[in-house]
Amino acid sequence: MNASRPKIIAIITGVISIAICIAYLLFITIFDYRTYLNDQLTNFT
Repeated sequence: MNASRPKIIAIITGVISIAICIAYLLFITIFDYRTYLNDQLTNFT
């Protein structure tokens, strides 16, 4: 059981890091799209 515990911790850490990366990319994409949309609305009026 001691040999499998580091593997479980490594897998959990990897999953958390991948989730953080995906969340970061989603936030950057949303904020970049909002900036583009605001620029288009500013140019429209």
